[in-house]
Amino acid sequence: MQPRNQPPEGAPRATVTSEGIVLPPRRSEAAEPRDSGDKREMSVIGADIVITGNIEASVDLHIEGQVIGDVRCATLILGESSSVNGRIYAARVKVSGSVEGAIDTKDLAVEASARVIADVTYERLRVANGGVIQGSMNRRIPEEGAVAEEPNGKLKLVERAMPSDAAERVMTARNGTAEPADSVLAE
Repeated sequence: MQPRNQPPEGAPRATVTSEGIVLPPRRSEAAEPRDSGDKREMSVIGADIVITGNIEASVDLHIEGQVIGDVRCATLILGESSSVNGRIYAARVKVSGSVEGAIDTKDLAVEASARVIADVTYERLRVANGGVIQGSMNRRIPEEGAVAEEPNGKLKLVERAMPSDAAERVMTARNGTAEPADSVLAE
């Protein structure tokens, strides 16, 4: 029988740094074979975790807890229960929780549950109905000739073209004919 509070025999063990930070076990190639598909590794900071200090990661991060400090990573996903009080530097950021400070990113998605009080620098922006952004918004112009490309080399759709009659309906709506904006944008 396995003693209580002990990992199963052969299971990877967490590492504790000299500062007392607990690092998750490293994934071994033998334990988890990688397929040839391009799947990025994601680290998760749970809802019951509070981090005071800066985070720098070479992998993607999913934060559900609280961070008081700067976050720097490739892709950052902030869950509904998350809170970041500091600066965020990431190529892609999806916010469902709250951010106070600054965000510097290429792609920013602000979900309906999000509350962003920050100075934001971005190339592409998507804000869902109900998402709140308060602060300065600075659009960075992408380098000329830059093409959005997935890591596997395939082009990715970054913006859907508006149907030709949609622009006419938007103009009609502005001239007093009431048509819900959602119906124009949903096409």
